[in-house]
Amino acid sequence: MKGMITMTSNLNAVEKADALYDIGRDFVERAQIHGSVVENQFDSCSFDKWRKGVNDLLYQIGGCEDPHYQRFSKYVREPNVKDLQEGLRILAAIRDEMSCASINSGPEASKGKHDCGRLSVSYY
Repeated sequence: MKGMITMTSNLNAVEKADALYDIGRDFVERAQIHGSVVENQFDSCSFDKWRKGVNDLLYQIGGCEDPHYQRFSKYVREPNVKDLQEGLRILAAIRDEMSCASINSGPEASKGKHDCGRLSVSYY
């Protein structure tokens, strides 16, 4: 991410990331339950709306030079489970980073507690 995000905008972005993650997870779960039938008949319009929402969020957070934005643009292109899972990993990583930024900018940060643990799925 480019610089530190303020806590207010960070919370809003975390909520957006959570909502987009839930939508993407729902797509993947439906495809896994029903197998290739759903995957072949995947709702392209819903995928495109989800993809645009994630792209917009990633751009808002870090701009077009951000590694997460770059990776998402490159690897999440088609309405299939593989691309959705990649998008979910990117969303989880960015959410972890935003949560860490919130913790580090909160009252505890001034007491010297700067690490928020190892990020589980961070990309770079």
